[in-house]
Amino acid sequence: AIAMVEQELGRPLMEVFSEFAPEPVAAASLAQVYRAVLRESGEVVAVKVQRPGVQSLVSKDLYVLRRAAEVYQGLITRFAPQQRTDYVALLNEWAIGFYTELDFKNEAANMDKMRTLFEEQGITDVAVPKVYQSLTSRRLLVSEWVDGVKLSDCEQSEIKELTQIGQEAFLVQLLQVGFFHSDPHPGNLLRPHDQSKARLYLIDFGLVAQVRQEDMDSMVSSIIHLANKDYPALVDDFIDLKILPDDCDRAKVIPLMDKALSPYVKGGGAKKYEAELKKMYNMEDGSIQSTAGGFQAMTQDLLTVLNDIP
Repeated sequence: AIAMVEQELGRPLMEVFSEFAPEPVAAASLAQVYRAVLRESGEVVAVKVQRPGVQSLVSKDLYVLRRAAEVYQGLITRFAPQQRTDYVALLNEWAIGFYTELDFKNEAANMDKMRTLFEEQGITDVAVPKVYQSLTSRRLLVSEWVDGVKLSDCEQSEIKELTQIGQEAFLVQLLQVGFFHSDPHPGNLLRPHDQSKARLYLIDFGLVAQVRQEDMDSMVSSIIHLANKDYPALVDDFIDLKILPDDCDRAKVIPLMDKALSPYVKGGGAKKYEAELKKMYNMEDGSIQSTAGGFQAMTQDLLTVLNDIP
């Protein structure tokens, strides 16, 4: 890791950092993160270092997957022509995202853009770490160090409160500015020990997506129609969003929408939704017979969706 850092900086490590932790504080398949102190300012920073050889390894994996997708696409075209997903194009799009995630200069630009958007939209409870652009390269990212704990490790009462704060920030990203963090798992949401600047920090901006204005409008429309259980109008929204084809069979789609989404609209979280589903499929008593029958009915609905509604 030290050799990689020095290679990217173009100078000895200790010319830039007065301290550099020998062990990573976080490690993943693509990169490792180290804690360091800048020699010039004394600021504590996070140094994200890409693992050597990752791009070559990823390229080989993607080549194999691309060939497999071509074979799978041929089988789908021959045996299930009603399915219209272009699996080769889907893999290509995923590959672009993967390569983009390997470019830390792009990640740094995403962080700066998101911070600016938060400021413009008046989001003050959620922050993005500062980036040190002069020290950042394609394989090295230096950013502000945030002392804190993962959202998932907080107390339940605090998780509930912070989730509402994060939810507002993500709705602004998705429905208002059309630029959103695409990997918001609990490990990428930190509750800082010092909450004078923000209640929540958002980290790891390798995956960021953009949404066109017309798609944001359709999403807002679909939320309104879903809340009102206006499923015929929701079908139109899904067609606009390209989730459903123009010629979909509305007589089949709308009853299944009603069945799948009405329990969700009632609210109450995952447990409430589970209870509603068990009630719908007569699985409430927990017996083997009712569970088997309910599962069979649920499977039949799923097969209807997969086979009859592309």
